[in-house]
Amino acid sequence: MTERSPRAADDRPVRAIATDLDGTFLKSAGELHPRSVGAFRRAAQAGVGIVFATGRPPRWVDVLDPLADIEPVVISTNGAVLYDLARRRVLDHHDLDVTDTLDFAAELAARVPDVCFAVEYVHAEWGTDPRYETLLAEGRVRPASIAPLDELLGIDAAVKVLVISPGTNTEALADTARDIAGDRITVTFSMMREQGLIECSAPGVSKAAMLTDVLARMGVDPSEAMAFGDMPNDVDMLDLVGRPYVMANAHLSLRDGRYPIAGANTEGAVGAVVEREVLDRL
Repeated sequence: MTERSPRAADDRPVRAIATDLDGTFLKSAGELHPRSVGAFRRAAQAGVGIVFATGRPPRWVDVLDPLADIEPVVISTNGAVLYDLARRRVLDHHDLDVTDTLDFAAELAARVPDVCFAVEYVHAEWGTDPRYETLLAEGRVRPASIAPLDELLGIDAAVKVLVISPGTNTEALADTARDIAGDRITVTFSMMREQGLIECSAPGVSKAAMLTDVLARMGVDPSEAMAFGDMPNDVDMLDLVGRPYVMANAHLSLRDGRYPIAGANTEGAVGAVVEREVLDRL
């Protein structure tokens, strides 16, 4: 039996639901699960606020198009961008400081010489440096721009820099980057892979920070919200809300007893929890 946290035992109605996408709301191949889609539709119809909180940039949230009609709020790019899915427009964004980003990148490259960089923008299509582009898997969307990092940062307001190191695992790369970043850059990661991959944003940027603003606009106290996640970039969001859940497939650091386990993303576990803990109590 899954041990439930004290916060998850709260019997007050859930007034908002926030969920990560990859590894959480989506199946492993990045597809919507019918059970979760149906549960979110019913919750929205009952007046529950729906929030998707993802590391994906706005250009890559079209998987949610079948749910655009329920007008969910989308916290994208790890909290750097607030996006209106139904109207295809950016509502708010937090940009990286160019000087701080370049200084950080230079210091990181001095410690980890094989690092390479990509940039996500507020409006422009993404760009990479030449080395990063060569590491992209076959079938991935190719960058609109290929140039050194200093040139990429001049194209448009940058909201996220991705860093790959072929020779360093993700957790070690994140530790090194955080040591260098200090309070200049927020460092996190949202996937595990052979090549280390971390995501860098402006100071103070996180899913939790943006969700705090979103809930305030909804008139919902965080204690009345439910959230789902599976990776370290979800932790602050999980700690914010009254009803946090992690997935059975979550990163090991999240499966340490702090949070109740929802089940597997492949089985529509997010939808199952919403049915049981929200819809069945309406």
